[in-house]
Amino acid sequence: MLNKIYENIKNFIKDNYKILIIFTFLIIIFNIELDYEIYSSGGLINIEDRILVNSSYKQEGSYNLTYVSGKKGIIPFVLLSFVIPGWDLVSLDESRVENESFDDIVKRNQVYLKEGNSYSIISAFNEANVKYEIEEKNIVVLYILENAKTEIKVGDEILSIEGKSVTSTDNFLEILKNYKENDVIEIEVKRDNKKIITKSIVDVIDGENKIGLYLTTIYDIDTFGKVEINYKNNESGSSGGLMNALYIYDYLVKEDLTSSLKISGTGTIDENGNVGEISGVKYKILGADKKSADIFLVPYENYEEAKETKDKYDLDIKIIKVRTLKEAINKLKDIK
Repeated sequence: MLNKIYENIKNFIKDNYKILIIFTFLIIIFNIELDYEIYSSGGLINIEDRILVNSSYKQEGSYNLTYVSGKKGIIPFVLLSFVIPGWDLVSLDESRVENESFDDIVKRNQVYLKEGNSYSIISAFNEANVKYEIEEKNIVVLYILENAKTEIKVGDEILSIEGKSVTSTDNFLEILKNYKENDVIEIEVKRDNKKIITKSIVDVIDGENKIGLYLTTIYDIDTFGKVEINYKNNESGSSGGLMNALYIYDYLVKEDLTSSLKISGTGTIDENGNVGEISGVKYKILGADKKSADIFLVPYENYEEAKETKDKYDLDIKIIKVRTLKEAINKLKDIK
């Protein structure tokens, strides 16, 4: 019986070896990922599909997020990027800190999204002079330096050091002052919604105790039922901060800023309403124009790239450069 099965398999391979070689080759090249991504023009996401603001006010137009279409660096896509116009090959080193993993990049972008969402709420509510409360400050790891001696990972929320609660980034540094160089300390973190104890070794850099972490603060905000944000698990990054803030603000005030227009844009935002530069403007404005957006809001730092792209491709879209949320609001009011 076994001999018969063996003979059948052997004959099958002998009769079909060319097809099997081709099939195996295709499996290999479609599964090997090189250290690159392929960028191309993206599209729009209507923010009302991601954020719910409980309000009686209406918007005749729309606010839209812009994004870059990204493809994994598998061999076929890498080869196609050399022949398909608009497909650009980009090294992952451009978004990587030192020798970190791709998973670290993904985790950091998820942190950026949460950070940006909290800043969008704070800046919009402040500008609209509407009440909110900060319930909790979450201290989260954004970067880990290459020479850090730690079990902590990007995306971990720092809870305590040797039993002492961490309530802010400044508080974290104050607690570290109590230890000496090369001390091994236990740090409790929350990772994937589980509390775990990690170990780190204290280093002294320029006279200060460090463990090689760059931290950021993500706020849990009570909007008293006014705002609910629901992004998809595969969505990340901070570049939607400005547009999210505008969308929330416009529902908090009576005046409709959209003027029945399809408004798109990009830019980070901080808790004070300052708009920061982003990457991928070329692909974002191309995607916005492709989806017939009327306006593209862009940080001052990215304006020249946006204008050059508009001129090069003769895009039918109005570019507005802004430094702050307040400036964006005022310029949209001027369009009426």
